[in-house]
Amino acid sequence: MKYKMVVADADGTLLNDKKQITAATKNSIKKFRNMGGIFTLATGRGILSATPYINELNIDVPVILFNGCVIYDPVDKKILHEKYLSDDLYKLTANIWQEGRYDVDILVYSIDGIFVNKISDFIKSYMATEHVKCDIVDDLSSLNKIIKVLFRGNSKTSLQLVDEIRQLSNEPFTCVQSDEFFIEILPYRVTKGTALVKLCDILNIDINMVVAIGDQDNDREMILKAGCGVAMGNADNSIKNSANYIAKSNLEDGVSDILEKIINGEI
Repeated sequence: MKYKMVVADADGTLLNDKKQITAATKNSIKKFRNMGGIFTLATGRGILSATPYINELNIDVPVILFNGCVIYDPVDKKILHEKYLSDDLYKLTANIWQEGRYDVDILVYSIDGIFVNKISDFIKSYMATEHVKCDIVDDLSSLNKIIKVLFRGNSKTSLQLVDEIRQLSNEPFTCVQSDEFFIEILPYRVTKGTALVKLCDILNIDINMVVAIGDQDNDREMILKAGCGVAMGNADNSIKNSANYIAKSNLEDGVSDILEKIINGEI
């Protein structure tokens, strides 16, 4: 096989719209690994919400979590690499949101959990779907060691909020869209792409021997940095234009199809 490692996004890529990994995808991953390939994840999910899928696939190599802020070893249950928002930037973000001028939900992520100011219907659904628990904090600006902030709602409104934060902040930061309704603030120069470079160093793998698969704006950097960047068929055109190859959609076992093509030497 030309490529030694495949790194896949989870939602909209590895998972179908029911948040499931299909039997076909599992079988292709098994075949790829039996031939000496390495398969792992690069997801915006944290440790708790990614763990069910890590366990389902018996992933025994580090995974990229929180959109590149964390590289986690699921075998030793050890964090190998982590980046946080600065306290000043986070507190500015929380305070602006708490003024109530932007009608979007907020989720605040740390290694220890996810924090919100109330349990809305969306948060209830999010907890059930993502297999996580969100804790209520009256004053979100009191939190420390925050990895990322997610705004959920109308993306235009969220981006207006991000623009105000950018104008008032003395520090730069990374902003990505990870879903139609999700806009995220991450530490400066942190992406799945920068984490992929770090992961390759950890595993001593040439990044040119890596295939990266994704479907959203937060996958763009790893798609560009990998030896072969793959956009899912359900990705928008801007992501497809960044890729070397276009896969089938996540409802058509797109990851399985890519793995089979790698195994057969077609990619």
